[in-house]
Amino acid sequence: MILQVLIGIVAASFLEWTIHKHILHELGKKKVSIFSFHWGVHHRNARKNDFYDKGVSGRELVGILVICLLASPVCFILPFTYCIMLLHAMIYLVVHNLAHRSPSLAKTFLPWHYDHHMGKDQNQNWCVVHPLADYVMKTRKKYEYE
Repeated sequence: MILQVLIGIVAASFLEWTIHKHILHELGKKKVSIFSFHWGVHHRNARKNDFYDKGVSGRELVGILVICLLASPVCFILPFTYCIMLLHAMIYLVVHNLAHRSPSLAKTFLPWHYDHHMGKDQNQNWCVVHPLADYVMKTRKKYEYE
């Protein structure tokens, strides 16, 4: 059981990292992509409004539900891993939405995500919940703010 929990934590972090980097950014920068809202709306709003963005929940919820359904076969093989990954997805939704509604909290408690939006390079710091995958993949870039 403990091993499955650890696998779930690591897998969820890497799944979040991969989706954010390759789907929401690489595909999302293409205007014809169904993921273009991420770069064209969410990143634009966060940058323009000092990290604040009130509209980050609807499409994220649909995307997370689709991912959970696609990953559901894992439940039969590694049930605790799947449960941890579901928990991570729920935490992601809550934390991401709260962070963008309270930039000062995000800057203090989620500096890696704050750095993703407000730092010089928005192609770093892919994780939201915790920066495990960013550290492993060497994409955690810290910035200093005045």
